[in-house]
Amino acid sequence: MNVDKDLEKEVLTRLLHAHPHGLGKEVLDNYRGEKVVASALAFLQDRGLIKDGHVTTDDAGEYALNLPIKLTASGVDEARKLESQTAQ
Repeated sequence: MNVDKDLEKEVLTRLLHAHPHGLGKEVLDNYRGEKVVASALAFLQDRGLIKDGHVTTDDAGEYALNLPIKLTASGVDEARKLESQTAQ
């Protein structure tokens, strides 16, 4: 799966700065569209960077989210790494 690195960074950063209970449907807010963000979340889930929320696909390939979504410890590390690269 090929995910836009800017979108990946945006999603990780939003989750890093989210409420401790995670993000709900607002995590999908992006000009690229909900399907693209859901695809990015599925990619992050496959890499073990998000937890609690589950991204699944149905037979038609449509994404379904079980919310809220939070970062794993690895996800926090990756988000902080990406955020520090921007600051430099």
